[in-house]
Amino acid sequence: MMRIANSRRPGLSLIEVLVTLFVMAIGIISLMTLFPVGAMQMGQALRDDRSGQTASQADGITRLWWQTQVVEGAGAEPFFVAMDNPGAPLAAKPFPYDNNPSYPVVLDPIGWYSRAAGAREWISPSAEPRLPRRSPSSIINLNPFAIRACSMMDDITFKEDGTPDNISGGSQVVREGAYNWAAVIQRPNNANRFVADFKVLVFHTKGLYGGHIPGTAPANAETIHSIANGQLVSANANTTQILLNVPIANVGIRSSNWVLDGSNAATANFYRVQSITELTATSTILELDTPLKSNVTQLYILRGLADVFDRPQLTNSGYYRQAP
Repeated sequence: MMRIANSRRPGLSLIEVLVTLFVMAIGIISLMTLFPVGAMQMGQALRDDRSGQTASQADGITRLWWQTQVVEGAGAEPFFVAMDNPGAPLAAKPFPYDNNPSYPVVLDPIGWYSRAAGAREWISPSAEPRLPRRSPSSIINLNPFAIRACSMMDDITFKEDGTPDNISGGSQVVREGAYNWAAVIQRPNNANRFVADFKVLVFHTKGLYGGHIPGTAPANAETIHSIANGQLVSANANTTQILLNVPIANVGIRSSNWVLDGSNAATANFYRVQSITELTATSTILELDTPLKSNVTQLYILRGLADVFDRPQLTNSGYYRQAP
């Protein structure tokens, strides 16, 4: 009787099992790496969305102030006056008004009212003051008007029972202040009194009382690195690198934040930081998204500055609201 050989394999060899496990392990590891990347992208998308909403709110409120308190108010607003004469050490602009740009002014009600007199009028007053800070006259104190105007209206904190939190049992609702804003306003032609360039500065985790990080005092929320104090080593025009003589732990910002060129009193140029690299134990390199427009001799660090929006100009043609 002829016997037919059994061609079926008895099972998998050990090598085949190991190869299968190896391939499967690579696939699982690759899949697992997508979760943190996805979470980071979702977080960034949320921050971008909230920043855009904050900028839209800032755009509408600032245009309302400009129309009602500047154009219709005959230009008596503090931030409007400061574009001509912010005070010493900056001299007043000549009169009659020339065709050069005005001084840039930071419209920052929260920063203004969170600081004492003498420290509120300038960004980083411990250094040579060059960038004035002002607040509209319609906001008379920090609580509640500046917070209501310059923070996201839905940033409300809640108690454990689900009811909105309030301050000391009063009627004022506590706002988290995760997103709030300031603005930089400057006339490109000082003779054209009611037309101004307009940037919205959106802060994340700035805190409603002036510190850009919870627990950070207002005095430490704004710092300046300059050639004069030896902390700024090089920041040359048409390059994307800034070399600081500062330990990376003391820089106070992270990638995707913004820095401000405060080299002279006539400009306020902002740059996004793409990456921060530790060069030595005492020096740090900031890599920027775009090249520097000119040589930088003074660099402002505004902690928590998450985004900068260039907005259409403020004009005397009436109030209108534009989305970012």
